[in-house]
Amino acid sequence: MNSPELSTESIRERAAPSPVAAGDHVGRLAAVARYYDESWFDYRVIWQNSENRALHFGVWYPGTKSHGESLLNMNREVAGSIDIKPGMRVLDAGCGVGGSSMWLAENYDVSVVGITVAERQVEMARKFAQERGLEKRVSFELADFTNTKFPDGSFDIVWAQESACHAEDKAAFLREAFRVLRPGGQLVVEDWFRVTRDLPARQEKLLIDWVNCWAIPDLSTGDEFAVAARACGFDGTTIRDLSMFVRPSLARLYRLGVASYPFWAVVHRLGLRSAHAQANLRGAILQWRALNQRLWFDAIFTATRPNSDG
Repeated sequence: MNSPELSTESIRERAAPSPVAAGDHVGRLAAVARYYDESWFDYRVIWQNSENRALHFGVWYPGTKSHGESLLNMNREVAGSIDIKPGMRVLDAGCGVGGSSMWLAENYDVSVVGITVAERQVEMARKFAQERGLEKRVSFELADFTNTKFPDGSFDIVWAQESACHAEDKAAFLREAFRVLRPGGQLVVEDWFRVTRDLPARQEKLLIDWVNCWAIPDLSTGDEFAVAARACGFDGTTIRDLSMFVRPSLARLYRLGVASYPFWAVVHRLGLRSAHAQANLRGAILQWRALNQRLWFDAIFTATRPNSDG
C-alpha cells in the first residue's frame, strides 16, 4: 500500500466507546444502534450513494469500474447464492438504511421486510423507499433479529448482509431465522468469519480490537457457524470465501481511514466528533491489518430449512 502507516499508539484515543459486558443483550443492541447513528456521516460521505444505499463491502471483478458498482456486485453475489423467485417474502435481517431491501424488490419482484435495531435507520429506510416508489413492496421495522415478533414460517428467505456478526450469540440469530422461515425456506448470510478460534494472543487482540470498533463482540469461525446452524435444524449448509474479490474494497476503506484519521482525531479531541465515530475509522485501519495477517475472511453462508422438520 502507498498510504502512510499509522502506529497502533497513534490510533488510540483518550475516549473510546464504553465496552458492553458479556451477556448484556440490551446493552449490546443499544451499542449497535449508537454505532450506526454516530457513524452515519462516514457511511454517507465515503461509502454508499443514492443508487445502492449500501453499508456493506463491495465485490471487484476484472472490469469493475467503480466503488458503487462493486457494492451492487456484492448484492448480486449474495442473491446468486440462493434461489429467489418472484413473489417470495424476504426478511432483511439487519437492513441498514434499506439498500439491499430496495434492490431485491426492484430486481427480483419480491416483497421485503427490513429490520434493524437503529431507529434512525428505520426512518431513513422508509424515506428512501418512498423516494423510489417502493413503499408498497418494502417495509421497515425496529426489531431485534434474535427475537422478532413475526409468526412462525413467515418468510421464504432470511437475508443477513454483514449484520449477524453484531450478535453476541450467533446461535440465537440462527434459531430465530429457522423459526421464521417456512419449510424449504433459505437462509443467506454474507459476513465476516475468523480463520480459527485459537489465535496467538497478539493476533487475537488485533482481531477483537478491530471488531469492537464496529460494535461487534466477536466473529465465529465458518465451522462454528455451520455447526450452530445444523444444531438449529438447518441442512445443506455451504460457505464460500469471497475475500479475493472483496480485498480491493477493504484496501479502499483502509486508505480512506489512514488518510482521514489524523484530521478527525483532532476534531474528536476538540469534542466535535464522538468516540463511536472515531472508533469507526480506527476499525477501517485495523480490519486491513487483520486481513493481511490472515485472521479473518469474508464469505457467503447458505442453509435451508428442511421441508419436513421430523
